[in-house]
Amino acid sequence: MVTSPVLQRHPEDSWALAAPRTVSPRTRRVLLALADAIIPTSPRTETTLTDVTRHALVCLQYMPRSSAIVFLAGMRLLNWSPLWRLRGVRPLTRLSRDEARRHLLAVTRSRWLPVRLLMYGPLGLFMSTYFDQDYAHRSINYDPVPFIEGRIELRRKWVEGEEPGTDQEIHHLPVVPP
Repeated sequence: MVTSPVLQRHPEDSWALAAPRTVSPRTRRVLLALADAIIPTSPRTETTLTDVTRHALVCLQYMPRSSAIVFLAGMRLLNWSPLWRLRGVRPLTRLSRDEARRHLLAVTRSRWLPVRLLMYGPLGLFMSTYFDQDYAHRSINYDPVPFIEGRIELRRKWVEGEEPGTDQEIHHLPVVPP
């Protein structure tokens, strides 16, 4: 995927990604259904849903155990939102993608703040993972590699004792002509 030698991990980084959190098959189906209803329909590959769901489970490993349990419970609650919103008797996992999307959109427009807040976690988790994919980057003409390479090189120079110049800062103050 990444061909730049600057972006390759080094053995001295001591960095390893956590294994995905173990969940029941039913919870996995809920995550897949929510991901399918939340992320855009295009562009996608045949593994998009499993990739996004797997990464969501990896992210849950970095949460405190109690937070991850509450997060998963919230997703299970969202799965049954048609029932507790009195809009149907079947969970989202039994609905088509478009029907599930309509139910979740209605949840985001609820007049009750706690109901709207239920969507923040899944939206943030699934959308951030989706927009980290190379095919999504290509679709929106976003190329982060040169920026990241520049930041890594700047850090290396800074570690070696070279002070960064004002042109190398992330936040540039607007230049006001005299």
